[in-house]
Amino acid sequence: MKILKAVIIAMIMLATSLASYAQNNNPYETANAIAVKTFDDLKANRDNLHDNNVVLGIIKNDLLPYVDVRYAAYKVIGTSLKQTSKEERDAFTDAFGDYMMRSMSNALGKYSNQELKVSPVSDVPSDVTIVAVKYTVTQNGKPDINFVVKMRLNKKSGEWKAFDLIAENISILDAKQAELYPVIRDKGINEAINVLKNAKVSE
Repeated sequence: MKILKAVIIAMIMLATSLASYAQNNNPYETANAIAVKTFDDLKANRDNLHDNNVVLGIIKNDLLPYVDVRYAAYKVIGTSLKQTSKEERDAFTDAFGDYMMRSMSNALGKYSNQELKVSPVSDVPSDVTIVAVKYTVTQNGKPDINFVVKMRLNKKSGEWKAFDLIAENISILDAKQAELYPVIRDKGINEAINVLKNAKVSE
């Protein structure tokens, strides 16, 4: 699952921000500003990333607020969404967010001087609500990792937030949907929630 770990690291790099970033009208500028600040934070805390409390604090305060966890969770549920209750959807979203946090905590603690090549800023038509932003992560002595961050505009809040990452043509959402959809279909969403709660984070 090396690719998944790289994608999770990429998500961390791109999602940490202040609220003003998410409300920027241009998703490329939003993502780039987030990326620069995140790399600065990772470097500043490099010696303390072994402390899980430091890592979880960064994720809870700076990361998850700028990832559209609910939208991502609903995408994973897919066509079964209409067969679920609000309570079930809320429980699944919470479990999905907790799983993401554990995965990100594991990946964030392994940061080691990666560098990011940001995407050029492009104008976005006013009727566009989903944008794919391309990036490259580099590290001396290792192959470059190319990935795409999918950003979505919430029309009600006016915020651009990340909801998916694609690395080596593998989408996090597609991968989790492929894993969990058969569980939801055959055993119900509550079993999928249990799978998320009990899932082990790959080392």
